[in-house]
Amino acid sequence: MAATVATANDDIRDGVVIRAGAGTCRVAAGPLILLCRLRGRLKRDRQQAQNVVVAGDRVRVRVLRPDAEGADPAGVVEDVLPRRSRLSRRASRRTGGRREQVLMANLDQAVAVQSVAEPAPQGCFVDRLLVAASRYGAAPAICLNKIDLDPVTAAWTRWDYYRSLGVAVVRTSAVTGEGLDDLRALLRDRISIFLGASGVGKSALLNAIQPGLTLRTGEVTGRTGLGRHTTTHTELFPLPDGGFLADSPGLRGFDPWDLAPAELRECFADFTPLAAGCRFRTCLHRDEPDCGVKQAVAAGRLPGWRHEAYLDILRDLEDRRREVQGY
Repeated sequence: MAATVATANDDIRDGVVIRAGAGTCRVAAGPLILLCRLRGRLKRDRQQAQNVVVAGDRVRVRVLRPDAEGADPAGVVEDVLPRRSRLSRRASRRTGGRREQVLMANLDQAVAVQSVAEPAPQGCFVDRLLVAASRYGAAPAICLNKIDLDPVTAAWTRWDYYRSLGVAVVRTSAVTGEGLDDLRALLRDRISIFLGASGVGKSALLNAIQPGLTLRTGEVTGRTGLGRHTTTHTELFPLPDGGFLADSPGLRGFDPWDLAPAELRECFADFTPLAAGCRFRTCLHRDEPDCGVKQAVAAGRLPGWRHEAYLDILRDLEDRRREVQGY
């Protein structure tokens, strides 16, 4: 996707955003890679959303200069086309929870990258990502990386439970190469994003399956057990076997955007058949008597950690609603 020379000046082309920054973005428009600025009217939406355009957005671009090279914008984004899917979370608490941060648009699948060690896996992050993917129309998947460091954790039954829910699970090592063929097959001909904490190996995996990228990778600090941020923007890369993959900055938390507490139940598909045994149709599977979900946990038919993950997200959604509504 190297930059080339445009054949016409000041023409309108359709393109895909491969990287977005503050007020500018890089757009792949046919053979061109254009640095573009945003039309001023598009920025009005910043009151509701933290980002006007994100990686994966389909846009219409006006080409300003025939030479696509250089530091100055060579095009203007005139319109952002409707998104068929997106992955969103609440922006930082500094916004009061009132703004949406779209991480990527028009994606086919969201891949939660977890490492078995250095840093330790964050099961709660996986459950939150599954909720967001379910809500916004992207297929969820899990990549369990660094399996060479701890085969015992790599074999946890928790990962097999996710697979029983229809979630694709691959086990990989960017160091030994184990599982990379499975990962390539998972990504082939799809538009995907890697999501996970810093240090889990997202950039290392992308380097391994797309030789020549030489993305920066970071080490885990001994003091915190967490990785240092090396990727600063979500960026879309073409894959040699077809499809695109976005590498993203490390995330230590994930609060799904615009999800009411009562709607959370629908995002846990494994709860649906169990909820038929609840006395109340509005059961939140928490304090209510005669709850089919809690009975399944007590009987060992539903893992306790899965129910705890649900309750953890439910508490956060209720806390955020109180913060936004002011009571």
